[in-house]
Amino acid sequence: MKMRFCLLFLILLLAGCGSRPAPAWIETGHRHLETFKRDFLTGRAPSVAEIPFRNAVEEIKKSGDIDLLGKAWLTRMALQVAILADLEAGDYPQIEAAQPAPANRNFYLFLQGNTADAEVSLLPEPYGPFWTAFRRGDFATATAAIAAIEDPLSRLIAAGIAVRHHLENDAILQTAVETASQNGWKTALLAWLERSKSWYEAAGDAARATAVSRRIELMK
Repeated sequence: MKMRFCLLFLILLLAGCGSRPAPAWIETGHRHLETFKRDFLTGRAPSVAEIPFRNAVEEIKKSGDIDLLGKAWLTRMALQVAILADLEAGDYPQIEAAQPAPANRNFYLFLQGNTADAEVSLLPEPYGPFWTAFRRGDFATATAAIAAIEDPLSRLIAAGIAVRHHLENDAILQTAVETASQNGWKTALLAWLERSKSWYEAAGDAARATAVSRRIELMK
């Protein structure tokens, strides 16, 4: 199963719907998640971006499907990883306590960078090569695997996990900056530019740090 987070619960449900029309709560929930993803990544105020997420959660609750509710909160966490924000699990721990789901739990561990417990076999397919290399400490292969991920949001998520857990280099930073830029994700772009500036400063590359700083100022 490929994980494109804004479409996650829709894909899962429609797989069993055949030609029948999707229930209204699926279509409405999908629309709210699409809006949430766009607002979160492109720079809407957090208080505004959170509204469609809450609306999506309410739609899922109409079905009583705890598994999908957990996936919605994991989607929110994955977006936080993509912009290098602090992880906020929200209601996910309570959802897991109410109804454990191995795939959800595994993805939660993956987002936390838990190399000891997150299994490759339970991850969405795009992350497999990256996580296999990252777990064994093959950082050159992991860096290349990030760049090879086709889905841009999944690529940013993998980059975020790597950087947050001691794999940070110019190639990953550039991949993330280019991905955010090409998709018009201003919040993500600013976050990765700030990270790049700090990395260049720490590396003693004042010229590149200054160039990135000027780019940031022009975008604000």
